[in-house]
Amino acid sequence: MIEAGADDYVIKPIQPEVLMARIELLLHRVEHQRQQRPPTSEALAEIRANNGIALPYKRQQSEIQLEEISNALSHAVEGISRLDPQGRYLFVNDAYARMVGFAPADLVGTNWQNTVHPDDIALAIATYEQMLIHGKVELEVKGLRRDGSIFDKSLVMVPTYDRQERFTGHYCFMKDISDRKQRSRQLRQQLKRERLIRAITNSIRQTFDLDAILSAAVEQVRQFLQTDRVIVFRFESNWQGIVEAESVAPQWVETLGMKIKDNCFGELYVERYCQGRISSISDLQSAGVDPCHRRLLENFQVRANLVVPILQGEHLWGLLIAHHCSATRQWEPASNLLLQQVATQMGIAIQQAELYRKTREQAALIDIATDAIFVRDLEGRIAFWSRGSERLYGWQKEEAIGQVSHQLLRKDSVEVEKAMRATIQQGFWQGELSQSTKAGDKILVASRWTLVRDQSGQPKSLLEVNTDITEKKRLEAQFYQAQRLESLGQLAGGIAHDLGNVLTPILGIAQLLRITQKNADDATKEQLDILERSAKRGANMVKQILTFAQGSTDDKTTVDITALLQEVIDFARQSFPGSIEIRQNILDNNRPDSFFSVVSADSTHLHQVFMNLCINARDAMPHGGVLTLSIDNMFVDQALASHEIDVSVGHYVVVTVADTGMGISPEVRDRIFEPFFTTKAPGKGTGLGLATVLGIVKNAGGFLKVISEVGKGTQISVYFPAVE
Repeated sequence: MIEAGADDYVIKPIQPEVLMARIELLLHRVEHQRQQRPPTSEALAEIRANNGIALPYKRQQSEIQLEEISNALSHAVEGISRLDPQGRYLFVNDAYARMVGFAPADLVGTNWQNTVHPDDIALAIATYEQMLIHGKVELEVKGLRRDGSIFDKSLVMVPTYDRQERFTGHYCFMKDISDRKQRSRQLRQQLKRERLIRAITNSIRQTFDLDAILSAAVEQVRQFLQTDRVIVFRFESNWQGIVEAESVAPQWVETLGMKIKDNCFGELYVERYCQGRISSISDLQSAGVDPCHRRLLENFQVRANLVVPILQGEHLWGLLIAHHCSATRQWEPASNLLLQQVATQMGIAIQQAELYRKTREQAALIDIATDAIFVRDLEGRIAFWSRGSERLYGWQKEEAIGQVSHQLLRKDSVEVEKAMRATIQQGFWQGELSQSTKAGDKILVASRWTLVRDQSGQPKSLLEVNTDITEKKRLEAQFYQAQRLESLGQLAGGIAHDLGNVLTPILGIAQLLRITQKNADDATKEQLDILERSAKRGANMVKQILTFAQGSTDDKTTVDITALLQEVIDFARQSFPGSIEIRQNILDNNRPDSFFSVVSADSTHLHQVFMNLCINARDAMPHGGVLTLSIDNMFVDQALASHEIDVSVGHYVVVTVADTGMGISPEVRDRIFEPFFTTKAPGKGTGLGLATVLGIVKNAGGFLKVISEVGKGTQISVYFPAVE
């Protein structure tokens, strides 16, 4: 090392074990002195008379001990300082000085108050007095750096006394806990945000009163964001609108019920908000805002604002807006996320309230109602059957009248008895019931029962109004599944990054050992091979997890699905067992010239998608079967797009992979796209295949549909937006 030159010299620090032993020895001596001979009442009185810090002071044995180990303490990671009775620094190690932005020499002789934020000086003095009485104390305060910046720090203070019981100062051990405090604050905010969303969601489930839901939501959001005004703005014609709900601090202008017209809104902002745009303005004066829009905001004293759209499908229903009026404000990502989540829940509440309003209006019209409305006696025999009932259940009026309703509709008799008892007691009942149609289809209805009494007030019959909520429940299930997969993706992405950091040095060291250990025996080389292969396999799994969690980061290109599928089919025919027959429907000379077969995606990842699906189909047919791959076109209209989450209207290329294997049960089908979920035996699969497929397809703007029946096979259709 000497030959390498002066630049390669490294000063070897004192070993941590030695340093900690010396610190513990010093603290033991100080604590022993304090316990053996605590300060007298006269000494404490003299300390307090001098504001807790002024006492005559002479250099004592403890300072000599401090000097003996000061060089060692200067290399400690923790901040360590020694102060005299007047609160002046006698010694400061490098870590302590670095935390407050000084050189050690610059702090010696200065007062400790220069390193504590003024707001916390009183707390520090009070804790100092507790130290004089009880000995060692701990506290957390805001620290002040030389440049004026603030940080969080924890302090441990230990007093020192000489042999004559005189107070000689104290030691201070300091740690920078800013990161820990920040993480704690972020976690509290996250938990608070989740509680808020849960509260809004629960209120939506418990009431159809839209005004009450919106009013409670804006108040909770304003308190959470600690801002001056939060409003819900509903659009009317020509992009005029009205403030439907508001929470505002007392000193600012109230806007509830106010009609507002932004002359430049329709021209500049509608399209972007329909696409889910978020507007974040930190400083209205410096933001690039259209003058007419700026003047409107200034009329309401706005200095900064945050705006998210409230959508009903692709229709812009309104805006959820946070106004900060007292000062400019830099909006945090957590604030953006909160408003997005609340706006989504408001969209659900608006849709629910609208459905409820329509139900009430239609119920008054009976025969033109879309709901099933019928009347039955107390034994359940149907006396009236509306057109809506015919449409929902398929039974014509002549077929239904006189039948017992719970037998005709195959209701659960136990649930019917409970509902009947509640209706007789309360005069009204509502809930959800599982029923069957004439065709045998299972449906779920929101059922409202009203007791009808005769002239003497005795129960006579029941008016039942049923609304089909099968599709609504399916969409809710899709929404919750999407949220669950998103949460899993975020968790998996974070874990994958950490695993990548762990695997990189393992793989590097394995490769380095292979180079440096050229004379290793065969057993060692085999172990290095195992190590390197395992690290590479782990790295590939990390890549798959990141593909599911984040989607591909590669540049997309136009890919001809037909050609790519042919490659996959050729490979499958060469590698799959002969017991599996492979059929294809991807080349058809009769197709029109306007047939779409080109998509925008990464070809390697598309190849991975179809290979994963084919391999899963192969594994589902251990005793042989038929594997079919086909390609088709489909136009997804608004009605179909509304049945799926995050699906846009347009032309799609549809690739279907079907097998005649064992099929998938409903409870398993809901989880097949979760990472690490697999029904295969240990060692036969990682559970990342379909999760990766989902990540790639969603990144390409597509979606998937799964149809499966146990014992009859599975069909997975992949929809990609077509490129002309």
